[in-house]
Amino acid sequence: MKVMRRRRAYAAGGRSLWWQVAISSTGDGMFLTAFPLLAASFTRDPGAIAGVTVASRAPWILFSLPFGAIADRFDRRLLMVLADVVRGVVVALLAALVIAGDANVWVLYAGAFVLGTGEVLHACASLALIPVVVGKEDLEAFNSGLMAAQAATEQFIGPPLGSALFAIAPSIPFVADAVSFGGSVVLASRLPDVHGVEKPTTRVRDDVREGWRYMFGNPLLKRLAILIGTLNVFYFASESVLVLYTFDKLHAGKATFTALFLAAAVGLVVGQPLIEPVRRRFDARSAIVLSIWLWAIALIGLTFTSSAPVAIAMWFLLGLGDAFWRVLTVTLRQRITPNHLMGRVNSVHRLFGMGAIPIGAALGGFLSKAIDIRAPFAMAAIAFIVFALYGPRFLEPARGL
Repeated sequence: MKVMRRRRAYAAGGRSLWWQVAISSTGDGMFLTAFPLLAASFTRDPGAIAGVTVASRAPWILFSLPFGAIADRFDRRLLMVLADVVRGVVVALLAALVIAGDANVWVLYAGAFVLGTGEVLHACASLALIPVVVGKEDLEAFNSGLMAAQAATEQFIGPPLGSALFAIAPSIPFVADAVSFGGSVVLASRLPDVHGVEKPTTRVRDDVREGWRYMFGNPLLKRLAILIGTLNVFYFASESVLVLYTFDKLHAGKATFTALFLAAAVGLVVGQPLIEPVRRRFDARSAIVLSIWLWAIALIGLTFTSSAPVAIAMWFLLGLGDAFWRVLTVTLRQRITPNHLMGRVNSVHRLFGMGAIPIGAALGGFLSKAIDIRAPFAMAAIAFIVFALYGPRFLEPARGL
């Protein structure tokens, strides 16, 4: 009887978590288009626009490790609520500043930094929560559905909604984003209280070290972290200047900029039902290498094309590759890692993955300014080809999984 009650709690928790991600990700999707569009209305300097990405991702370098330790010490549900409350207040203030005409690039940088900090805390808590609420036997199926929901809302619904609302008034996407965080808070507060961690008896610094040692003591976890960090430097060097690439190289406007995100979302959603049949035929190593090849092909196309339809097709391939990468790597990490270390191991992994983004964005802004807007795309294409060729050897610990 006790087991049945617990399973019902897990099912309810999974649904609440799914809806929380869907609603919150819709707001994040509006952020993806509203922030670059607002930045482009202030300046056309590639470095200044890339600075928004740098500001939003820098918290991953600064706070990933301590927030991961905190997620293993305190109620993860309440940490998610705190993160969404802070983010909701920040976007509401940004909306007020835009309405008053007091917003500028520096305001965007500050807002992006605080929003990024909240994202780090929320991600550390929610990723650590999933295996306990769902159960490890259902992880791959749940992660696949969760990634599909996240893609559909963050890239399929949010970006065009953000662009459309921005066209009506620049402040409206920020107001809508604040509302989405409010809904996310309500859902997070309804998660079942079955995920509490034991009362901490060590210092945060010692907890961080323990998570770091576990991560780098496992050959597969270590290599996945190094790989995603390196890939993200090159990938986000190109994505950070995407709005200028769309305007100046594709000779297109806001609609095409939004369509690129839509195409990636479609690819991510289409990829979800393909994961299971691919996994029946290939091991995790081969499936992950496949995702890198899809990214490499897409970046080659983006380097050379001046056609908006071709660029949209390439972004579909990026989304398709992302579908395989996200579900496979997250599930591997969750299955390997003990619950009491989940927050810390996830935070170390995300430190490499997300912490690489501001480095890549800064590199992309520099290359675009010094050479050409296409330079970051060319560099990324070459890098991904190399990684795809070397991937099977580098990911040897994933053979047979």
